[in-house]
Amino acid sequence: MGNLRAILMPVAILAGILIPQAHFLSPLLPFTIGIMMFLTFVTKIPPQTHGYTFKIEARAFIASLVIIAALWGVVELFHLPREVLLGGAIIALCPPANAAPAMAKMLGGSASLALKIFLSGNLIACFSIPIIFGYLTGAEADLSEIAMKIFNTIQPIISIPLAFAFGLRNFYPELADRAAKYQKYTMFVWTFSVFIILSKASFDIREMGFADLWNSGKLPLMAAVSLVLCLLQFWLGWVCERGRRPIEGSQSMGQKNTTLVIWVSSLYAGPVVALAPTCYVVWQNLVLSYMTAKIKPKKDN
Repeated sequence: MGNLRAILMPVAILAGILIPQAHFLSPLLPFTIGIMMFLTFVTKIPPQTHGYTFKIEARAFIASLVIIAALWGVVELFHLPREVLLGGAIIALCPPANAAPAMAKMLGGSASLALKIFLSGNLIACFSIPIIFGYLTGAEADLSEIAMKIFNTIQPIISIPLAFAFGLRNFYPELADRAAKYQKYTMFVWTFSVFIILSKASFDIREMGFADLWNSGKLPLMAAVSLVLCLLQFWLGWVCERGRRPIEGSQSMGQKNTTLVIWVSSLYAGPVVALAPTCYVVWQNLVLSYMTAKIKPKKDN
């Protein structure tokens, strides 16, 4: 599966960049997100032990607030475009990706722990993104109004698959077990989503004018900020949990559900801001490919 992922993801990235005409598929993104959420949520979750999941996710959330504060200071100090702050903030607030449990297992970590981190991280994002990102984007509107709009956009994508998966798990466990077997195929849904995301980004860049975006400095800034944040978050996750669970920590902080935040940032901050998490897709997959090649899995997890 790891070798297949290494082939499919670069193909999806390249195809998305070269086929901007496929941007018409972008309305499918909420549905692909929902499918991935359901297939991840329906997986049987072992009992929580000692609140360790909460500690990992709490550290990740605090780190995201520190990153946003530092980025805000840099933007103000160097008089950078506000889109840099918004793009960096939505990356920092982005919850863990659906593929994080599978990747953690592939690297020799605990898939069940990564799954619990994924669950808690996405529930936190239901509230943190509307409040914090809503505050940053809603300078001319009431915070409660913009936060509620973003919350109403995000929560159905998370709560409906969660409720459906948990209902199936509790009332029809046999069907839930059968559905959980398809969890490994979220990689293909994610690959398709990446293709749509990059196709939409390629179309938007062409519409806005590549030369204008480049000359204005916004495109290279977004690419640079997303690269720095990608490397920083993977590194922070590894360092913060190096004593016990470095693989799960790096996946919880570094591997992001970019499909969700690209969609949200496009709706509430515009296509320029969405470039930051879109670039993050590329950097994230390069880092994951490196980790897959360099980290030797343990035999027992």
